[in-house]
Amino acid sequence: MIHQAHCHTLKNLVVAGCCLLLAACASSPSQPDNSMADNDTRLSRDGTPVWAVTPPSAAGMAYGVGSIEVYGDPASAVKRASELARVDLVSQLRVTISGDFSSTVTETAATGTATRVQRSVSQYARSQVAEVQLDEVSITDASVANGYAYALAELDRTAASARLRQQMAEVEQQLDQYGNVQPQGDTLQQLRVMLPILGLIAERQAFAEKLGLVSVQHRIPALSAEHKALQQRVYMLLDQLTVRLSFDNDDARLMQGALIETLTSQGLRMQTPGQPQNNVDLVFGVSAERSSRQQGGRFYAFVQARITIADRDGRVLSSFSDTARGVSGLEANAWQGAAEAVADKLQQELAQTLAERLQ
Repeated sequence: MIHQAHCHTLKNLVVAGCCLLLAACASSPSQPDNSMADNDTRLSRDGTPVWAVTPPSAAGMAYGVGSIEVYGDPASAVKRASELARVDLVSQLRVTISGDFSSTVTETAATGTATRVQRSVSQYARSQVAEVQLDEVSITDASVANGYAYALAELDRTAASARLRQQMAEVEQQLDQYGNVQPQGDTLQQLRVMLPILGLIAERQAFAEKLGLVSVQHRIPALSAEHKALQQRVYMLLDQLTVRLSFDNDDARLMQGALIETLTSQGLRMQTPGQPQNNVDLVFGVSAERSSRQQGGRFYAFVQARITIADRDGRVLSSFSDTARGVSGLEANAWQGAAEAVADKLQQELAQTLAERLQ
């Protein structure tokens, strides 16, 4: 009886031991396959998120990855990594752009035979357009591992394209309102009415170019023939501007020939002697102080110019001063270069004045 009881007890102990062993195995975490962990927190063998090494790929989506070494606050590092992820996403979009995209940009943005003044006014209008943001970019994952912060950015290209098309269409509707506008008055008065067209075209172009970037087709919607015609109407008005130079001192008068030649080549109509003053749209008042020096066989010419831009009634639209320089082995060429530099600055100031003061 004692022997049977002992065997029965031993049997119970063995069974209990096996149960404890099985329970321990069940509760003990299994060693993960580091190359294929759970989809939400997949890690490579060194603990880096798999998406940081191989970004996701999905139709109609774009992704970017940012990483930065952690110094101090991990949250700040994650924030910086998120910014880098957004930058990387846009860079990835640019990498996938075909050659057709660049040619489309050139064709759409080209102004054909536009003069330098016309191009400058358009470029200044474009510089005033706010950068188009990709509001659909979101940070979908972030991680800190091995002393580095990682972030994954995602863009729904379909949603972004739809929004940009809508915003571009709203600008085009504003352009359509100018189709039947027939401004009255002199050239400046007509420009005051029509110049906003260039700003709207620049805004529309900003949306179109961003749309070409995010859309799967990478195509920029071309400017319509009707809107190109509106642009040309503004260019024609700019081409009709007639300018008279007024010199306040002898140093300024010495630049007369070079100024007239350069401004004419840039697309401005200069008043010829004998024309009535009421045929002039703008008066450029010029005063100057000239100085020079020679060094190493070269001649350096300096002009401190003060210029006002006024309408035919004497109302000052702009006033500025600038120092121009010309360098040459020949004195005459150095003064010519300095005068041309003054004309370049005057043309830039005119573009800004027209874009700002006439709207």
